[in-house]
Amino acid sequence: MLLAFFCCHCSDSNSTNNGKANSKTAIDSLNDAAEIFKQKLIDLSSSKNMADILCQGWELEEDLEALTMSNDAMGMQPFRSFYLSADSTYVKDPRNVMEYGQWKFDNTAKTITLNRSTGEKDVYKIGALASNELIAVNNGLASVTKLKYVSGGKRYRNASDDPWHISNNRWRIKPAKPETDEAIRQRVKEFIYFHILFYRDNIARDKKVISFYGIPTCLKWYAGGIIIIKKDELPANWFDCFYNKAQAMKGYGVMDDVIGKKYKWTKGQASWVKKNLAVLEQMYQKI
Repeated sequence: MLLAFFCCHCSDSNSTNNGKANSKTAIDSLNDAAEIFKQKLIDLSSSKNMADILCQGWELEEDLEALTMSNDAMGMQPFRSFYLSADSTYVKDPRNVMEYGQWKFDNTAKTITLNRSTGEKDVYKIGALASNELIAVNNGLASVTKLKYVSGGKRYRNASDDPWHISNNRWRIKPAKPETDEAIRQRVKEFIYFHILFYRDNIARDKKVISFYGIPTCLKWYAGGIIIIKKDELPANWFDCFYNKAQAMKGYGVMDDVIGKKYKWTKGQASWVKKNLAVLEQMYQKI
């Protein structure tokens, strides 16, 4: 099945709707949820502690254009970023080839060390730091080039709410051995949950541009609709999330079954982001 559910960009009149929800009540509920998402963030603008300020997501400023120019699931152009958590874990470059591990800050040397799960490490020398800007040099490359990373100056009170925390990205770590059907189903469930958090995060941060650039997927996202990608058009990074191609197609089958179920779409003037999120949350309950 190619089309699971879809509503037109200009109107929600074509959306799948299997219940007569009160539009005003439903939209009010979505708006209330948006306020709850925002309250989960901590504003770092008044912090004077470098270690505290570092605990958030950092994206290389010169790569930001990639997010506005393309929604390519493979992320062909580099998008350099790292997401540092207060629990000392990190995720690096999740929109390309994701790395993860433990990080530490040396206040004396003013360095950030990323210790990869593979045993390698990256060391960045901090040149300047503010709640929304980081100037650093990658010492491991023997470079003097100053890299400018930017951020929103906010982080989650609880790391479990952060879509980029490693706990919410284990679904994309290739397993070392074949998985059971139930494990594959769980992997797909975590894939859906990641996107629930991703949508919530964009709402909480009032993002003007929402980009799925480089994120492994078997879905296409539209303004008020979600469809499953044709089998012969699946991006390579979807297969990289599973032990082999056969297991990746089992995961695809799980998603195809879930997306083919009936869902209630909210009518009215709520943003397409909130409407898509509401359906994703229903999908999560049905898998």
